[in-house]
Amino acid sequence: MQIRPFGFSEADYRAYATVRGAAHPEAPLDMAQLQHTDRSRAPGDVLERFLIEQAGGVVGVLEFSTPYYDPRPGALEVRYHLCPEAQSLQDTLWAFLLERLAPHTPRELWAQVREDWPEYRFWVARGFTEVERRWESELDLAAFDPAPFIRPLPPGIALRPLSELPWQEEGFQQALYALETDLLLDVPSAEPITLWPFEVWQARTLNDPNLLPEGYFLALADQQLVGVSMLFQSNRPQTLRTGLTGVLQSHRRKGIALALKLRALEFARGYGARYIRTSNHQANRPMLALNEALGFVKEPAAVLLRLSPVPQRPG
Repeated sequence: MQIRPFGFSEADYRAYATVRGAAHPEAPLDMAQLQHTDRSRAPGDVLERFLIEQAGGVVGVLEFSTPYYDPRPGALEVRYHLCPEAQSLQDTLWAFLLERLAPHTPRELWAQVREDWPEYRFWVARGFTEVERRWESELDLAAFDPAPFIRPLPPGIALRPLSELPWQEEGFQQALYALETDLLLDVPSAEPITLWPFEVWQARTLNDPNLLPEGYFLALADQQLVGVSMLFQSNRPQTLRTGLTGVLQSHRRKGIALALKLRALEFARGYGARYIRTSNHQANRPMLALNEALGFVKEPAAVLLRLSPVPQRPG
């Protein structure tokens, strides 16, 4: 076995995708999204990635990085995938990982992994414990009937796609950023969310290769942004995925979130998608209940695991 640094070349990205497809064919790698994530790292972020080679071929990938979505001081996120025939290499990878982590002196390690993957059992065996879980769910639009859910919009509320709004103007972007950060502070989480600075949000959200402005719906009350439901393109066939859905506290319990979801589903059908994928935190019962009522079917949970303190390097 050999472990070499990831070269961030097209060939290495293709190797990563091949490993991920072999390890988890039900969750293929979105290469465009990964490349965008790598390019939009914040200044000072840690990112070290390695390819594992055996018998002349790439059989695994290993990395650690500053958590992209919640960059908490002292925390590093770890991740690995191995082809089925290379699972016996796990112990060697753990020793290598601890060696490479040591210069960064992290206070804690995070791992996000599906509960039915071998990586989950590996991390738990190394002392990682569960912090929170969320569910990926999928809706088959071919079986979805919106009629039972349709309600009139409250007076003064309008739904508009991002594509019809001045979303490339910084003043509008500031208003959209303010809406999304207000909503994110209300998203259930085991610990408070670390918000992105405006410039980081601009680069990561508005330059996302899967951004779909015509499927990114906003609720307006007297021209003020009060709610959002986003759809993004996906690397899965006939599939769109959702981003944040939410409504400001001042306008909740009026059916606006449901109206936004229905508008997004209507758009998806016209766009030619058959499936919609979403993710919901275990504590977000209102959104879980709404998605379950609409017909979304849960998959095995994605679990956030944490290890603290971090073991010293071996030897």
